[in-house]
Amino acid sequence: MSFRSRLLLFFMIIVIVPMIAVALVLFSITADSETGKADAQIAQGLRAALAIYDSDRGAARAELARIVRDRQLATALARGDRAAVTARARTLQRKVPGTLRIEVYDTSRRPIASAGSADAVAISVAAPSSGGRRLGYVAVSSTTGTAYVDEVSRVTGLQARVARGDRIAGSTIADGAGEPLRSGDVTIERHDYRGRVASVGEPVGPATRVGVFEDRSKLASSISHRRILIAVILGAFLLLALLSSIVVVRALQRQVATFLDAARRLARGDFSRPVPIEGGDEFAQLGREFNNMSGQLAVKIEEVQRKRGELEETIRRVGEAFAAGLDRQEMVNIAVRTAVEACQADVGRALPLDIRRMKSARVGDGSPELQAALEAAERRAFEIHLEDSDSWLAMLEAGSEDVDGDSGEPTMARERRPVRVTQDSYHAMAVPLMARLAVGRAVEQVGVVSIAREGRDFDEGEYDLFAYLAGQAAVSIENVDLHETVRRQALTDELTGLYNLRHFHDTLDAELERQRRFGTEVGLVMLDIDDFKRINDTYGHQQGDLVLIEVARALRNLSRDIDEPARYGGEEMAVILPQTDAAGAELLAERMRAAVEALQIDRLDGEGTLGVTASFGVASLPYNAQDKAALIAEADAALYRAKRAGKNRVARAEPVTAES
Repeated sequence: MSFRSRLLLFFMIIVIVPMIAVALVLFSITADSETGKADAQIAQGLRAALAIYDSDRGAARAELARIVRDRQLATALARGDRAAVTARARTLQRKVPGTLRIEVYDTSRRPIASAGSADAVAISVAAPSSGGRRLGYVAVSSTTGTAYVDEVSRVTGLQARVARGDRIAGSTIADGAGEPLRSGDVTIERHDYRGRVASVGEPVGPATRVGVFEDRSKLASSISHRRILIAVILGAFLLLALLSSIVVVRALQRQVATFLDAARRLARGDFSRPVPIEGGDEFAQLGREFNNMSGQLAVKIEEVQRKRGELEETIRRVGEAFAAGLDRQEMVNIAVRTAVEACQADVGRALPLDIRRMKSARVGDGSPELQAALEAAERRAFEIHLEDSDSWLAMLEAGSEDVDGDSGEPTMARERRPVRVTQDSYHAMAVPLMARLAVGRAVEQVGVVSIAREGRDFDEGEYDLFAYLAGQAAVSIENVDLHETVRRQALTDELTGLYNLRHFHDTLDAELERQRRFGTEVGLVMLDIDDFKRINDTYGHQQGDLVLIEVARALRNLSRDIDEPARYGGEEMAVILPQTDAAGAELLAERMRAAVEALQIDRLDGEGTLGVTASFGVASLPYNAQDKAALIAEADAALYRAKRAGKNRVARAEPVTAES
C-alpha cells in the first residue's frame, strides 16, 4: 500500500470513527433529552394534579363545617352509638348540598360510618369536640374521582388516574380501572404509557394516590424525527470531510517526497550536513529547525541539568506547602504527580488502607512489568519488620533522643524510609504514609506511595526527594484530619455529643424550606428529663451530666440516618424528623421514651444504679403547625401537657382544624 493510500486511509479513519461515535452519542442524547422533556412535562402535570386535589379538598370545607357543627352527629359520637352515627351521616349526606361522601372515624382513626359515593376523593377532615374532649374525626368530600381526573386531564393534557386505597376511584384511560396504579412505564389495555404517581397525605381513611400518564408513542415519534435530522447533518459533514482529506493527502505527498532524503540522514545521526530548504512553508521551517538543532543540542543538555536543580528546589518548596493544605485528596494527587515528574518515573500511584481517609491516585499507564514492580515494592513497604519493633522498645527504655517527645514514638515509626525493588530492567520505590489521625492517637500507616520506571535505577537524590514528598503528604493528611475535627466540634454539644442549638435551628430551617418546596412532612420531637433538678440536688451535677450523656446516647441509637438529634438547652433535647408525619413521630417518640425508661445509670457514689424517665411532645408540619415558630411551640406545648399528665409519657400536638 502506497504512502498516499495509507494517508488517505488514516484520514478516513480519524474522520469516520469519530463520526460514528458522535452519531451514537447524539442518538443517545436525543433519546435522553426527549425522555427528560417528557418526564418534566409529566412531573409538572403531577404537581398540577396535586394542586387541583388540594383545591378540591378545600372546596369541601364549607360542607365540612356544616356537618361538624351538627349536634345530633356529635351526640351520637359522644355516646359511641355506631348505628345512630351511620344514620345521621346518611341523612346529612343527602341534606347538605354538594356533599358526595361522609366518613366518620373514632379518636383512634378507626372507621365508624360512611355514606355517599365510594368513588369520592379529596376529603377534608375536622375533629368535632365536646367539653374540650375530642369526639372523633369527620371527613367530607364534594368531588368524585371521575370529575377530578377529567379536570386534571383538561388542565395538563395528560391522562390521569386516582386511587383511594386499593380502589381506582377515577381514570381517563378507557377500560383501565382494573389496572394497579404505579409509576414508570406501564401497559394499560395493550397501550404503553409513561407516568408518575404520588401519594397524598390523608389524616384519616385509606391512602390516596394520584398519577398522570403520557402515551409513549408520542415520545417514540419525537425521538425518531430528531435522529433522522441528526443523521442527515452528519452525512453531509462526512462527505465534506472526505473531499477535504483527498485534497490534503495529495498536497502532503508532494512535500513529503522532497523532505524524505534529508530526514533519513538525520535519522542516522548526521547533523553536520544542513537540510535543503526550499520555499517558505511549514516544511521549510521544519528544515531550518533541524539545522539549528545540532548546534543547540550541547547547550540544551547543560540547560536541562541546571533546570533540574531548580526543579528540585521548587519541589521542596511545594512540599512545604503540602503540610498547610486542607484538601487531603488533592495533596495526595499532587504528591504522586510531582514524584513521577521529579524522579522521571514512568508510572506512580497511591493506595489507601482506609478509603475514608484517602482515595487511590494514579499517574501514567504502565506495562504489566511496571505494574508488577510497583506491586512488589508496595508489598515490601507494607511489611512490619521485627527489628523495627525491637529498636523502638530499646529506644523507649533508654530514653533515646530519637524518640518523638509528643507521641513517645521513635522517629523511624513516623517516617519510614522508601524501599527499592528491581525486577529485570524495571525499578520501583515505595514508601508508607505514616500519620497521626486524631489527637492522642498513635502514628499509624494510612497508605503507601510508589513509583516505577524502566531502564535506569533511581539515584540517591531521587530516593531522598521521593521520601521527602511522601512525608509532606502524610503531614497534609494530619492537618486535614485536624481541620475536620475542629469543624465537627463547632456543630456539636461538648457534653452529650448531640448537635448544638445553632445547628438545630439551621437544620430545621433547611427542612422547612424543603417541605415548602416539595410538600413533604417534617416531624419534631421535644423531650425533657423528668425531675432532673432533683437528680442534680440529690446526687450532684456530675451525676446529672452522666444522665444527660446516657439519655443522649439512647436518642442517637434510635435515630435514623436522616434524623437530627440536638441538645435544645439544659435537660431539654429535640429530634428533627424529616419526611415524617405526626403518627410516625409519635411512634418514634414512644420508642425513645421506652428506651430512656429502661436505662440503668451507674451512680457515681458506687451505691447501685439510677433510673430516669422523660416526657415527650410531638408535632409535625403541616398537620400541627404552618411555620417554624408554631411547630416548636406546638411540640413544646405537647411536652408540657405530658408533664402535667403525670410525666414519662408522649403527648401529640393538636391538629390544625378547619375554620368554622
